[in-house]
Amino acid sequence: MKNETLTLNTHRLISGLVAQGVHDFIVSPGSRSTPVALLLAERVRQQSSLRLYVDVDERSAAFFALGIAKTRQAPVALLCTSGTAAAEYLPALAEAHLTHVPLVVLTTDRPLELTNIGAPQAIEQTDLYGKQVKQSQRIDLQVAGNENADFIAFQSQRSVLTALDNPSGPVQLNLPLRKPLLPDLDITPPAIKQLAVAPVTAVLAPDTLTELVGQLQVKKVLLLAGPEETPTYRAGLLALSKKCHWPILADNLANLRGRGTVITDYDLLFQAQTRLPAALQPEVILRFGGTPVSAPLMQWLGQQTVPVYLVGAQRQLADYSRATTHVLAVDEQSFLTALTTALPAQNTGYFDDWQQISQRLQAQLNVPATLNEVTTVQTLDRALPVASRLFISNSMPIRDVEDFYQGQQVRELYCNRGANGIDGVVSTAAGMATLGGANYLLIGDLALFHDMNGLMMVRRYQLPLTVVVINNNGGGIFSFLPQASAADYFEDLFGTPQALDLAKVAALYERSYQKVTTITEFEQALAADAQLIEVVSQRTTNLQLHRQLIRTVQESLANHD
Repeated sequence: MKNETLTLNTHRLISGLVAQGVHDFIVSPGSRSTPVALLLAERVRQQSSLRLYVDVDERSAAFFALGIAKTRQAPVALLCTSGTAAAEYLPALAEAHLTHVPLVVLTTDRPLELTNIGAPQAIEQTDLYGKQVKQSQRIDLQVAGNENADFIAFQSQRSVLTALDNPSGPVQLNLPLRKPLLPDLDITPPAIKQLAVAPVTAVLAPDTLTELVGQLQVKKVLLLAGPEETPTYRAGLLALSKKCHWPILADNLANLRGRGTVITDYDLLFQAQTRLPAALQPEVILRFGGTPVSAPLMQWLGQQTVPVYLVGAQRQLADYSRATTHVLAVDEQSFLTALTTALPAQNTGYFDDWQQISQRLQAQLNVPATLNEVTTVQTLDRALPVASRLFISNSMPIRDVEDFYQGQQVRELYCNRGANGIDGVVSTAAGMATLGGANYLLIGDLALFHDMNGLMMVRRYQLPLTVVVINNNGGGIFSFLPQASAADYFEDLFGTPQALDLAKVAALYERSYQKVTTITEFEQALAADAQLIEVVSQRTTNLQLHRQLIRTVQESLANHD
């Protein structure tokens, strides 16, 4: 063999990742990453359970990996060449860090003698991602000997286990490589010693559970379900709510809407008034999941003086409302099972009060029967297939889904709600679509512009993704913010119209395209599986519609005080 050490050690690296559950690899090609990329491609060809995707845009590639890991609930590996290519991963890693998504980043690098000395395509890659990764480790694939070989097999597995360990998140393996970079192909990978790690479940101590049961009985308990990071505790939360008749204020990303005792109109309620009617005021709050989309809910939460329990091993006191009084760092499903078993059924009155006000608000929301940003969400809620997936862009789309998506069918909803950016949205949705089935993306024109390159992955791999673009020619959310009053500067600095011709965008990426102007046309386009659907909106009209809806809610509440 011409390059034996590099070849065998790279195989050990790959085998270690695969041994701990990495089945998806995303490669952004480059010269320095040649040996790892070639041996990965060879391994994927030989092992049918592995999948390899090539994305030449590193920023898109990282968000694509994020989408796969987020929806498959499994670790995903990224590979890039040296230099600024590695820096392009940072936005997606920040999102993965904040939402606890396990990514393993393989950054190939120039060797030490070519670092900080003027060599081309070389930047300082040691700890490149700072606090956005859980761990950064250097591995030398070109050092011979059994000791280094064993270390590579061990550390590659350890990196995946670190990424998966609570709280999950991204890790970096930096791989400095010297020429020659061409590995030997058609070599049987050496065997490695596989690490077996037994799962550990954090449970509440019996005496603590008994004390909690005593504090919750005969109380008005409000359950808050924020964006979920794992679907394992949905059924348990619904079972607790049903048995005890405790209402769940369910974020759209909690994937609970339309089920059982879930309340969906609370964001409109808190927008209309900053305090709850006395009948709805809780005596105890149990909070699950990530930070809710609803800023008015979080503002209300920050004003509470009742006990607030933050439940879940991933939470790490991530509570900007600072309302939390008790942290239960336990496995949610085990906790919910134990609590539901221990508690007797409770009175239905508190839930009935919440349900009545929710029904009253729904009856008052008379949205014009035209195609607008609100009815776009309502149409998706009504028309998308059962068991489909909907990825939602940040900015206005996620807020409109929060307010107007009722959950008429059982679907999975996703969004990048860690850093809340509009970058990488298309690529993340494309990663979601690798699961197959029916997949949809709701996005604004400005977010689409930020990540049009993500459409290349949809095209390259023929991914089943329907993209619904609300085109209001700019940043629609800024019309709702105070800077909208700076009329002389608003359009240039915040409205930022790009005048995109979405028909040409669709043609560039070989997507079928349809512009729709009525609800019926929109429903027909969805039924016909159009790949890019444009919904035209006007920012001023949209602002007026939303303000009118809030006034309607305020009037309804005033009439029933």
